[in-house]
Amino acid sequence: MEENNEYELVVSQGKLPWWRIIVASLFFSYMIYMLYILCILFYKVDLVKVKPKGIAGIIEVAAFCFAGGVSFSITKSILVDLDKEKLVSIYSVGLFSKKIITALPELEYVSVFKVDDMEYEVNLWYKRNKHYKMYKLTEEEQALKFGAMVAQKLNIDLLDATEKGNNKWVEKETV
Repeated sequence: MEENNEYELVVSQGKLPWWRIIVASLFFSYMIYMLYILCILFYKVDLVKVKPKGIAGIIEVAAFCFAGGVSFSITKSILVDLDKEKLVSIYSVGLFSKKIITALPELEYVSVFKVDDMEYEVNLWYKRNKHYKMYKLTEEEQALKFGAMVAQKLNIDLLDATEKGNNKWVEKETV
């Protein structure tokens, strides 16, 4: 988490781990290989001999590889500007990025809960039952500290839901 002059809260995913970069590059490489095969079919082979299902299969595999590459290489940043009441989500893949600016809804609380044995999720709740997924962390203590920092920065409450069926509101003084 960083501070910025323009935004009250900046949450950035940071750099990708090396293993995700490798997996994404494998997906993209195989996609390029599939497109290369498709070009060979169009320029070197008589298209009458190639079945349409074969071409469709190659395009389908290339599309799947592209989607896999993007999913492993995407990073997300969240910017909250309380003065202008806007929420900016930035999704980046390499040099390409997409900003999604939305009006900041009336924020109610931040929750930290256990997703599975290995992950804890921090969500920002608004309009009673709607939430914005902010972050996933692997350690409970880190997730609670992050949730507390967000709650303190945005001046809202923090709900500790790490134990199923035992939700606790965390007092601001203990944050």
